[in-house]
Amino acid sequence: MVDICQRAVDKGIGEIAITDHADYIEYKPGDEFYNPAGYFEALEQVREQFDGQLTIRAGVEIGEPHRFADRVDQLLDTYSYDFVIGSLHWVGDRLILSSDYFEGRDIEDVYRPYFEEMLKMVSVGRFDIVGHIDVGKRYGFDVQGSYDVTPYEEELREIYRVLVQRGKGIEINQGSVRRKVQEPAPNAVGLQWYREEGGEILTLGSDGHQTDAVGYCLETAIDMAKSVGFTGVTGYQAREPFPLSFA
Repeated sequence: MVDICQRAVDKGIGEIAITDHADYIEYKPGDEFYNPAGYFEALEQVREQFDGQLTIRAGVEIGEPHRFADRVDQLLDTYSYDFVIGSLHWVGDRLILSSDYFEGRDIEDVYRPYFEEMLKMVSVGRFDIVGHIDVGKRYGFDVQGSYDVTPYEEELREIYRVLVQRGKGIEINQGSVRRKVQEPAPNAVGLQWYREEGGEILTLGSDGHQTDAVGYCLETAIDMAKSVGFTGVTGYQAREPFPLSFA
């Protein structure tokens, strides 16, 4: 966390949320996952160290929150988070964060079930914003090439309508920009649909699993948000959204 925070300070970022993964499906047998007590202990240390330089929000990225409601409730009712990302990594028992998900499959059989599952998640899941809404494109690129979002417009617009109705939002995730697909999740087209459906809650996520990814192409993400009519993004404190202007 020290390295992450120092990187943010060095890049002139004034506020971040560190959103460690809380996953409840094993990626491989014997995996150990999230340690919330350890997370908050480390968070308090960096908050003290970077006091006056950086606002550090307590965050978590929960995988498949709709499938593990009891465990999610236990986590969020026990610990005081500022910000919660809900993410979809699994469709049934298949992990979309792997090229294996795409091997030997028609592209329709890849993305449509993913968005169907996404709709289930956004309808009932406990979170503030959806992470990397079409993340599969970053892992399917080597197998199926470029991903065209256009055939899934109605699926995405329905997801967006549910999010708006529930007072939830999305992020511009830059993790895909760093990979061969070289576009954020969502891209400008998908973000425009969100805006047209009344979407107002937007955050910026670097998907910074490595320190040098913190704040990656932040200005590019801001420019894309501006291009579809956003004048700022959303911050969170104690799960309550507040506006952060680009000005």
